[in-house]
Amino acid sequence: AVVSTQSTGSKWTLESICCLVGVVFVSGVFSGIYLWTAELAPTSHRGSIFALGSGAARIGSFLGPYIFNNLKPITHKSVPLAMMAVLSFLGAVGSFLLVETGDKETALTGEDIVTRRKSYRYRI
Repeated sequence: AVVSTQSTGSKWTLESICCLVGVVFVSGVFSGIYLWTAELAPTSHRGSIFALGSGAARIGSFLGPYIFNNLKPITHKSVPLAMMAVLSFLGAVGSFLLVETGDKETALTGEDIVTRRKSYRYRI
């Protein structure tokens, strides 16, 4: 499907529209993960955990375009998008295994996390 714009004459494909919508969702998920990290990390370790997460995000933001631009000449154009769709689906399924923190106090030390994990059972 092609949606044409009147003013510039450029063509918007379904692929480009889906990619733009995906960028919006990725930004929202990144904000959610950033906030959740503050709840899960004990106060004594929070700075190191934020630094590790920020570093991983920067490495991922560099490697993503590099890998997918190098895949473009040797594969069909749907392969990188399918890979991202599968990884996104696995991330969504994995999010159901995260710990609920709504009714618990913020952990102050690593021992608080160990105590919390002993009493928690995964409910799938």
